[in-house]
Amino acid sequence: MKNTTKNIKTILQLFGYEQMQRRWFITKGSGILIHPDEAFRADFYMYALCISGSARLKINNENFTVKPNSFLAAIPSTIVQVLAHSKNFKAKVLVFERGFLLKNILDTRQLEHLGFFNFHSLAFVPFTTEEAQLLGGLLDNLHDKSLKQSVFHNEIMQSLIFNLLFETADIYARYFRQKRERGLYRDEELFMQFSKLLQANFTSQRALSFYAQKLFISEKYLISICKKVSGKTPGTLLAEAVIDEAKLLLARADNNVGMVSDALGFPSLPAFSRFFKKHAGVTPSLWQ
Repeated sequence: MKNTTKNIKTILQLFGYEQMQRRWFITKGSGILIHPDEAFRADFYMYALCISGSARLKINNENFTVKPNSFLAAIPSTIVQVLAHSKNFKAKVLVFERGFLLKNILDTRQLEHLGFFNFHSLAFVPFTTEEAQLLGGLLDNLHDKSLKQSVFHNEIMQSLIFNLLFETADIYARYFRQKRERGLYRDEELFMQFSKLLQANFTSQRALSFYAQKLFISEKYLISICKKVSGKTPGTLLAEAVIDEAKLLLARADNNVGMVSDALGFPSLPAFSRFFKKHAGVTPSLWQ
């Protein structure tokens, strides 16, 4: 069985840079290896900008279609799966560990202040061509600088990455101001808060009332928000989170079905098996 967690070292190997000892990585958009059948949990920050082609992604139980100029950012613990992609799909990608970027930084909450690395685990925005070109140029400069060695190489890279992130945050903030003016922001903000609560509590809390109370809204309003933003009910989103986590855990050679059942907070192994078969179509033993 495969360990489905990927760290910076794993990503470097995927891109053919096994000998590098880095806590960050950047590509201009060539040579990206994609595994459509494999979902994985990233333990790094991810910043991506599509430059050509298209791809269908499943990220934390939500489906997204990535097209040119699409911007995507995700925090550690995000579950990513590439469902399909065109032959010409390319993206400029930056991944980094929190410790590298915040080394010698007094305000360690700077990443959260950016907005797109905030309480929700995913940001997905279709930028304009002009905005994407600006950020793409910064990414290219970042990549070119990464190839030049100097005494203060890490410090220079840290500074350039922050410059890229702040420029992105400025564009991202304008995007959400526009959505707020159109009256779309409130529901999406509540949905993001629900998503955050779900990711933190789905192994122990599966009652709709728990999440509605935490958000200070009615269960009926929560259902309405989820359907409006994602097209799914809260119950479906909860079930998908549990099933995705179960599949990740079952994919590890050192886990058996009983251990996964316990880790996900089920009262018994039969209860877990019934739940898994209902939502995945097969028993956990057969899936494993």
